[in-house]
Amino acid sequence: MSELKNPLEIYAALAKSNCGQCGVPSCMAFAASVLQGQKQLAACPYLDPAVVTQLGQRIVRRRSLEDDHQQAIQELRRQVALLDFSSLAPRLGARLVEGNLAINCLGKDFCITPSGEMISDCHLNHWIYVPLLYYVILCKGTEPQGEWVPYATLPGAAEWSQYFSHRCEEPLRHLADAHCSLIFEMFHLFGAQPVVLSGGADHSLQILPLPKVPFLINYWEPEEGFASKLNILLDRSAAENINAQSINLLARGIIEMFRQLILRHSRDGKLF
Repeated sequence: MSELKNPLEIYAALAKSNCGQCGVPSCMAFAASVLQGQKQLAACPYLDPAVVTQLGQRIVRRRSLEDDHQQAIQELRRQVALLDFSSLAPRLGARLVEGNLAINCLGKDFCITPSGEMISDCHLNHWIYVPLLYYVILCKGTEPQGEWVPYATLPGAAEWSQYFSHRCEEPLRHLADAHCSLIFEMFHLFGAQPVVLSGGADHSLQILPLPKVPFLINYWEPEEGFASKLNILLDRSAAENINAQSINLLARGIIEMFRQLILRHSRDGKLF
C-alpha cells in the first residue's frame, strides 16, 4: 500500500465544499492539516468511515515545528540532567530550592528540576522554557559590563537580526505608541529600572529577563513630522551567558505577554 505524502491526494477524496465544519476554512487547508498531524480525517463530516480508515493507513505525517521543538527540548533536558545544580546556582545568579534551580525572570521565579522540567506559577510556554534551559547549560556567569550594543552585533545573531527587528522591536514600538503609559507602567511592575543615557530617549529602562542577561529598552515618542523609535539593546556580555536565538525568544515572549495583558484589561478587548 503506497504512502500518502501529498495533501492533494487527501484533497481528492474530500467533498471540496469548503464547509468549514472541520474547523479550518477550506478543504485544501484541511488536507494539509491532516498530513501535519493537526487534524484527524474523521473531522470531515462528509468522509465515509471506510475511506477514513483506508486513507489513514497510508498517511505519513510530516514533521511539524512542534515536533522539532519538542525534540530540541528533550535534548536540552538531557544535557541539564548531567549538571551539578549546587555548584551551578551561584554562576547563574539562581537559588537552590528543594533541589531545583530557582531562576528569576522579570521578578518571577521559574524553577528548573534536575530532570530539566520547568515549574512556575506563571503560564508556561516555550518563549521562556527554551531560553531558561539554554541559560542553565551555557551561562558562564559573566557579570554585565554596562556596555550596551545592538542585538545584531552579538555572536551568532546575524541570521536572527531581521527577525529581532521585525518581530520584537517593531511590535513593541507599536504597543508603546498605542499604550505608552500602560506599557511603561507594566515594565516597572516587572522590575524595570530607569537608566540615564546620552541619546535623548524619552524612556530608557533596564529589565532583567534573566539574572545575567539584562535588556535596555529605549523609546522615543513620536513628534510632529517624526515617527516614534524604539530599540532593544543587550549588554556586551550577553553572548557569554546565553545564545542569540534564546535572546530572540525572550524578547518575543515579553511582547506576547504584554499583548495578552493589554487584551485582558482593555475595555473592548483590542490592542489598537
